[in-house]
Amino acid sequence: MKEQIHRYLNQLVGLRLTATTRASNIECLKFGHLLETNNAGQAIQIGEFALHLQSPWRFTSDTEILAGSLDLYEPVDENAEYDEHFDWDKLNGNLRDFKLQELIKTHQLTVISVVADNFGGFDLLFSNDIRLSVFPAYSKVDQ
Repeated sequence: MKEQIHRYLNQLVGLRLTATTRASNIECLKFGHLLETNNAGQAIQIGEFALHLQSPWRFTSDTEILAGSLDLYEPVDENAEYDEHFDWDKLNGNLRDFKLQELIKTHQLTVISVVADNFGGFDLLFSNDIRLSVFPAYSKVDQ
């Protein structure tokens, strides 16, 4: 599994993280040149490559967690009081969406290497000493 993950993700080396979108709790990271319209002239946003993540993940620097998968369930205002009606699924209405947009806007994140593990997890190492860690957090493994 480790070699297969490395082989697929190694195609991202040298590409920039250019956009992110989300479908419910699935994060869709887009890499490389963005296609902004389709052949019919309709607005779209598709990268050369995309990673669709539905497991725990986090972006880190050497000193902090910059964004994490569970930020999805937090309001943008980190000091806001509890709101039982908080709608985390509203586009750009949660901390995760906000932090990822800021990360892409303020850093030129180019993939410089890939490290895979034996359990389906991996790290993408970016320029600017930023790392994306993706780690399956369940013990059942499909054979």
